[in-house]
Amino acid sequence: MSTLSDKYIAGFLDADGSIGLQYHKEGQKASLVINFSQKTSQDKVISLIQEKCGGSINYRIVNGESYTALNVSSSNATKLLNRIKKFLAIKRHYAECCLRMVGEKVYEREETKKYLKAQRKELSLPVPKFPPRQWLAGYFDGDGCLSVNSINKYGHAQIVTAIASSNFDTEGIETICKNFGGKIFPYRDTVKQWRLNLMPSKAKKFLGYFAKHLIAKKEQADFILGCAAMGHYRDGNTIKAALKQLKTHQHRLNESGVDIGKLINTVKDLPKPWNKEGLYECVKCHLNKVEHTALGLCNTCWYEKHGREYYKQYEKTHTRNRPKRQSEDYIADKAM
Repeated sequence: MSTLSDKYIAGFLDADGSIGLQYHKEGQKASLVINFSQKTSQDKVISLIQEKCGGSINYRIVNGESYTALNVSSSNATKLLNRIKKFLAIKRHYAECCLRMVGEKVYEREETKKYLKAQRKELSLPVPKFPPRQWLAGYFDGDGCLSVNSINKYGHAQIVTAIASSNFDTEGIETICKNFGGKIFPYRDTVKQWRLNLMPSKAKKFLGYFAKHLIAKKEQADFILGCAAMGHYRDGNTIKAALKQLKTHQHRLNESGVDIGKLINTVKDLPKPWNKEGLYECVKCHLNKVEHTALGLCNTCWYEKHGREYYKQYEKTHTRNRPKRQSEDYIADKAM
């Protein structure tokens, strides 16, 4: 059974958690409440946090999807937050603010809400210069994404990773961007997204840094690292299908995992497309020393596939536009 570190829980709280104060009426002492949420099909992390920190689990439907929510409250929440607050990168300032208010009587509910809302948007300074491995694993399990962005005409896959955050929670993605590269884009009106093209070298640098600490997305990361070890993603369609399979696989507490080794073995280690003479390897006959025409095909294979159709279309077009030949007698009569 996986044992979660405080750094991992802090990263997951920064991504998919929330901190708040609860009080039912004015004059009542405020108590702390921490919530974690994840899709029910991927809620292994939620169950592991409950095992370590306590709390109660409930289920809710959001836009037709089932979500598992963990509620940690009162003394359990205070103990947890005191333990992990120093590892928080995004919600550290707000956590300290809430902890100071625990046990105090709340008289002005509306003023308290406004104050907490303003504090929630304050930066947590100082911002970490480099993200700790286990914090990044928790943060990526919460808000990270791995996907095949596109497959080019030669079958090569382009794999990207992305993390989205609200406009006032960008400390995490800014730190990641500074250390691992990529770019931050406006994603929606109130959301920004960090995105990185995971070329094999980048995949080793980024995913290799923290993959062993992942839980929800560990299988996806291990699969991409296995493909990156080949030095390329030339078998794009197989990679895309395998990654899709891993995304739909359930990650619950008692679910068995996927054999990543077998999945990696289904990906073909295709040869380099260009040889020393600068010629492209034909994707059909795989002959290096044959002149390349188009669409990854050598002359012979291209004409076998497209030649007849091409020349039929060529004849139709040029015959239709060609001026009719006139006889010599007609030309002579017209001249007179």
